[in-house]
Amino acid sequence: MIAEAWLAVAIMMGVHSDGMQDILVFKQPKHGHFHSVTECADFVNNNPEPFIRTMWKFYGKRPFERIVCVRRENLREILAQRNSVDS
Repeated sequence: MIAEAWLAVAIMMGVHSDGMQDILVFKQPKHGHFHSVTECADFVNNNPEPFIRTMWKFYGKRPFERIVCVRRENLREILAQRNSVDS
């Protein structure tokens, strides 16, 4: 069985004229992903400061809607769909 990889993804507040929202994919923990949704959610809930600092670095103090944990494969599909809309 292949181990799942989970990523923390921030969804920023506000919607662009094309209906898209800005997202930010975090490279946490150090090896780049979590091994379960529970591990991801626990880490995000127990360590909000690094996530907030990273969002501020990229988006200023713009508010975010939420941080979600997403399977890496699902994120690839979402980004591929988003890129096909941008083309």
